[in-house]
Amino acid sequence: MTTGDERQQQVIERARVVLPEDDRVLGVYLVGSYGTGEADRFSDVDVHCVVTDESLPWFEVNWAGVLRSLTGPTVLTDRVPGLVGGLGITSDWLHVDLFCHARGSFDRFQYDGVRVLFDRDGTLFPDGDIERKGGRSGEPYWPQGPVNLFFYFLGNLVTVLGRDERIVGSQGVGAVRDQLIALMLAERGVRRTGGAKRLNAFLSDEQRAALEAIPPAGSEPADIIAANRYMCREFIRRGTALATQTGEQWPAELVDATLAHLRRHFGEDFG
Repeated sequence: MTTGDERQQQVIERARVVLPEDDRVLGVYLVGSYGTGEADRFSDVDVHCVVTDESLPWFEVNWAGVLRSLTGPTVLTDRVPGLVGGLGITSDWLHVDLFCHARGSFDRFQYDGVRVLFDRDGTLFPDGDIERKGGRSGEPYWPQGPVNLFFYFLGNLVTVLGRDERIVGSQGVGAVRDQLIALMLAERGVRRTGGAKRLNAFLSDEQRAALEAIPPAGSEPADIIAANRYMCREFIRRGTALATQTGEQWPAELVDATLAHLRRHFGEDFG
């Protein structure tokens, strides 16, 4: 009896067998649908590796070849910016992602659902597979990266609209919103990893309502500004509360500088 995902299962088996043959590979695991047990015949395969710190630069250059050792020939490989690895597409449109992580910075707790294929010394996933929480809340944490990016993106609104780049401004609303979503997940202690087309289960009803209330932004500068102003106020309200809750430092200087920058150019208070 066929299941319809035989091609995906072949890739998974090769990841389990082939990748550990390289001594620099310390762990191999699946996230996404195959990590949570929710895969179907349409699912892509998300393969992740933990590698030695000193070998990460090699994998940064050669990740596509490693991916093809699992899939065979590809018609597309495309690196994901900011990460070591990317996606591959085969001629029959099998989609496989491969990403590598340095041992020194690896954090197994960032994943919501993991299937472990290989753990060389048993320390990466000492308890084995990680069960998907499906959005169940955990311990709130401080998302330093998204906090910094939020105010960086927000401050760049001056440059974008100053140049009358309305399309870029409209696209930027999504980038700013993504950082607000990351903050909301941190509020709930949810470390979401995959399922880019699944978000509802990770948010509370209140959070979803707040996101759905973001003013629509087309190409009019006033609408773009209104959407960003709403998100800024929401982010500051939530972020200051989360910083207090987690005992972390709210980046007051960055926030104040960004708000003053926006006020000077737009004549409006974003805070």
